[in-house]
Amino acid sequence: MATLDVRSPKLHDLIAPDAADTRIAGGLGFTEGPVWRGGALLFSDIPNKRIVRWRRLAEGPELTTYATGMSNGLTLDRQGQVLAAEHDGRRVSRVADNGTRAALAERFQDKRLNSPNDIVVKSDGTIYFTDPPYAIQPSTPGMARPAGWWTAPIPGKEQPHNGVYRLTAQGTLDLLVTDFALPNGLAFSPDESVLYVDDSAHKHIRAFDVRPDGSLANSRILLDMASEDPGVPDGLKVDAQGNVFCTGPGGVWVCSAAGEFLGRIILPELPANLAWGEDGSVLFLTARTSVYRLATQTRGVLLG
Repeated sequence: MATLDVRSPKLHDLIAPDAADTRIAGGLGFTEGPVWRGGALLFSDIPNKRIVRWRRLAEGPELTTYATGMSNGLTLDRQGQVLAAEHDGRRVSRVADNGTRAALAERFQDKRLNSPNDIVVKSDGTIYFTDPPYAIQPSTPGMARPAGWWTAPIPGKEQPHNGVYRLTAQGTLDLLVTDFALPNGLAFSPDESVLYVDDSAHKHIRAFDVRPDGSLANSRILLDMASEDPGVPDGLKVDAQGNVFCTGPGGVWVCSAAGEFLGRIILPELPANLAWGEDGSVLFLTARTSVYRLATQTRGVLLG
């Protein structure tokens, strides 16, 4: 059973007090980037450089390699094709069903991207992604990075900013925000009027108004996630009511669209990312070496 750290009774409107989490996959390297597609869950197994597919068959659950190659955050484009933020590949790519990849963005102003981390697509086909430098200076597994490591010169880092980018349907790449320390997860509000982006270094979620031309304005902090518990703000999703679910210190933090902190969902392992699946009421959570399934009392918007 998932443990709920309740800060408002409104959390029980979203997650039942007796909601049970089910471990549907284990023994993996480090799981990330879940996305529901065509009746199956896809997610990244980063150290093993593959995208994994989990699905239920008549004879039982199946876990297979969907595609090889590096990825972190995954999403779907408006045609239902898989898009990957390539953590170690330093690019954003489209992954075909046969596993071949087409690079969509690799350079900005003739300099290599850092390490695209997470990715989301607006209804008009515009792609937004975050670009922290994690993969340029990888950490030793199990070892904490030095405080403020991102502020020191990083060999191989070409971009002066750890930015948030927009890639238009015409292929134009724009740098939208430059003042993040470590931008990570991102998601649109249900009506796409707001883009949420979390900062792993500053441990908060920021909200931006999305202008008609797709640029961002009016930055403000939606939720302060400072905590002594292990973990940092990472993957981010929004339900149909506008509530924000963000993996972070100790578990999944949940807040309203107004920034009211409703509480946390505590799992057996620290989650890094999450996605809506099945009929839209189920959360799938990638958590270190495992993937968990959690039924909710709300619904997210399915991508495909």
